[in-house]
Amino acid sequence: MATPKRPYIVPVFIPHAGCPHRCAFCNQTAITLSAMSLPSVQRIRERIDRHLAYPRDPDRPVEIAFFGGNFLGLDPPAIGSLLSEAGRYVETGKVGAIRFSTRPETVTARRLDRIHGLGVGTIEIGAQSMNDQVLAAAGRGHTADHTRKAVAHLKQRGYETGLQMMVGLPGQSPEDAMDTGRQLAALEPDLVRIYPTVVLRGSRLAHWYATGRYRPMSLADSVSLVKSLYTMFCDHGIAVTRMGLQGSEAFEASGDIVCGPYHPAFGHLVHAERFLDMAVKTLEGHDIQAGAVTLAVNPRNLSRLRGQNNANVRQLKERFGIDRLTIKTNPSLPADLVSVVG
Repeated sequence: MATPKRPYIVPVFIPHAGCPHRCAFCNQTAITLSAMSLPSVQRIRERIDRHLAYPRDPDRPVEIAFFGGNFLGLDPPAIGSLLSEAGRYVETGKVGAIRFSTRPETVTARRLDRIHGLGVGTIEIGAQSMNDQVLAAAGRGHTADHTRKAVAHLKQRGYETGLQMMVGLPGQSPEDAMDTGRQLAALEPDLVRIYPTVVLRGSRLAHWYATGRYRPMSLADSVSLVKSLYTMFCDHGIAVTRMGLQGSEAFEASGDIVCGPYHPAFGHLVHAERFLDMAVKTLEGHDIQAGAVTLAVNPRNLSRLRGQNNANVRQLKERFGIDRLTIKTNPSLPADLVSVVG
């Protein structure tokens, strides 16, 4: 059976809209490069029409996504207006469904009643952590139990459910992040997003960093931790749809990134480390002599096996004393397999 294609997402940003709290790490205006106000109907239409005009796989499902704010925390008229505008595209068949992200405490039976039948298919919850002390330190304003109850509500209504978590939060250890991952997996969401904590200008975290109160995780440590989380979620059959903040030249040029484990290809770094682990395990099972070694991988994962700027190739050659390492592609190989040729 073919794997369902990931939807083509048309993002509409509503930074901070509906948020009663300003979390310590948050500066949605910087992340989305959007003003702190709801977009006008005209702007929403222009954005959606522009994205729908881009070339894409015609068989790939299309969804409009409201990101960057607390959707169910908006006033009911605003929710109705946004869903009505996006719903026009669902009704005409140009878009398959609508999705949005929201805070866990705003997922209530009453609020879900208001959006019933308006084209929403997926709701993502910003859980971030399942440790109440970590949530309090980050100024989240909700508890882990709010997340549990929110997931129960969404599953009862039949929504595709997404959970978002962060690593490197104030007061959060790697072990605690893994425990959060395990608790989220136990809720059996349909998808997960994992974000490393990046210090953004204008956030409380930026002040804490400047005064020595907070130190971000290194990029290497963050990649390794997210790799472990990714593996755990995959072992539970849960799709990980994003790792790391969405990269863009404009975001990087804005000067809003103070420090922290930001990388425009963070997800690729995670996958590259995964494939390095696979290659090491494969080579350790063979009698490798100095000279030429050839590895094979599915074509879709060639760049992941090579690593960023061929970093994996260099590490493998050094670790196993290989003079010449060749990597070939074999479309018949399973996606997550590295094999030795010959």
